Amino acid sequence: MVQAETNDSTLRSWIAYDAECEFPIQNIPFGAFLNPRTNQVVCCTRIGNHVIDLSIIEHERLLSEGPIMENVDHHVMCEPTLNKFMELGKDARIEVRKAIQGLFAAGSNKLSDALRQSSMFAVDAVEMRIPVFIRDYTDFYSSYNHAYNVGCMIRGADNAIQPNWMHLPVGYHGRASSIVVSGTPIRRPKGQVSADRKVPTWSACMRMDLELEMGTFIGKSNNMGEPIPIGEARDHIFGYCLLNDWSARDMQVWEYVPLGPFNAKNFASSISPWVITPEALAPFKVALAPQEPGMLPYL
Repeated sequence: MVQAETNDSTLRSWIAYDAECEFPIQNIPFGAFLNPRTNQVVCCTRIGNHVIDLSIIEHERLLSEGPIMENVDHHVMCEPTLNKFMELGKDARIEVRKAIQGLFAAGSNKLSDALRQSSMFAVDAVEMRIPVFIRDYTDFYSSYNHAYNVGCMIRGADNAIQPNWMHLPVGYHGRASSIVVSGTPIRRPKGQVSADRKVPTWSACMRMDLELEMGTFIGKSNNMGEPIPIGEARDHIFGYCLLNDWSARDMQVWEYVPLGPFNAKNFASSISPWVITPEALAPFKVALAPQEPGMLPYL
């Protein structure tokens, strides 16, 4: 088992960045970008203000220093999305993080000058693409404050939180095809609205809203019908991103009964181009207060 020793706070990079940088060498996010020299979309990472083409480094077998990546018989970083890399699982991800940190750590001379020049790009000179081909998208109602505020908006304060919310992960399936990378222009939707919630009219959305959420990417799959025990769930998570679940509130209050959101939610969801791994976030974890009421044993 590969150990997640990839967040050493003392580690420094030969790439210069200031103390406020959100992409230090401890982060090592993953994404996809259009290489302006080759005109190919490939996988990448970022340190400081530099985007690093991982397909070029992979071709030199500089990501294959561990037992898993050494035996991968295809170039996963040459893909236009992270899906093939994600499918390799947690230990492969940690191997690649360690390899990248070894290449870009202060004092490292593993990358030749030619490789440094060909694989590195200024972040403002490249076009980021959606990092993952998303096959399915489930929106979970997991924040109490958010659930309460939206519940007040739709049902009133006395009925804001439904009884099941305290016991199970309430969610609905959204439209995966309308998930776009941050910065993509969003078109205001049109649909049915109803001021009295009895008689509808056709209108452009007049109550557009945003929801700052966290997206979770599931990498390692399971077979249909075979549940994943809750104790193994973390091993299937590849990483996280910021997500804006755009909402047409005036359409939502009319159409959500009885099956939940439809056009009010599925016209667009924006995600950040960078996927942040569990290893990068590990130092920032905090303990949560016990949940009341307690969860069922299987959770």
